[in-house]
Amino acid sequence: MSVLDAFLKADTNLENDVYIKRLDTHIRIKAIGDEKFDELKEQATHFTGTGKNRESVFKEDEFTNLLLIESCVNIDFGDSKLMEKHGVKSAEACLRKALLTGEILRLQSAILSLNGFDDDSELFDEAKN
Repeated sequence: MSVLDAFLKADTNLENDVYIKRLDTHIRIKAIGDEKFDELKEQATHFTGTGKNRESVFKEDEFTNLLLIESCVNIDFGDSKLMEKHGVKSAEACLRKALLTGEILRLQSAILSLNGFDDDSELFDEAKN
């Protein structure tokens, strides 16, 4: 098969299931495009100071939250019942209350792998910047 044929046959609408043992359920994740990835990076980048002292600060935790919320297909962390159960007012806070740290890391790793990062943290760090 030629490289062109491989690109023509390739599907970018990738999805996968991640099993969460504690909940005895699968969370369906999807790959996101470059445009959405950049949008999430922008949302997680904040500016401090003014004029010459203006600096951008990338908040990795915020980016992870946004990435998971965007990529998880079969759970809405902004669902009012779920947010009420956890006593929070945002999808980001709900995500952090509903999942354990290891579960968040497992989902993050699976999402990055599905998006072609394949557990290479250097590639991910490069993409963030």
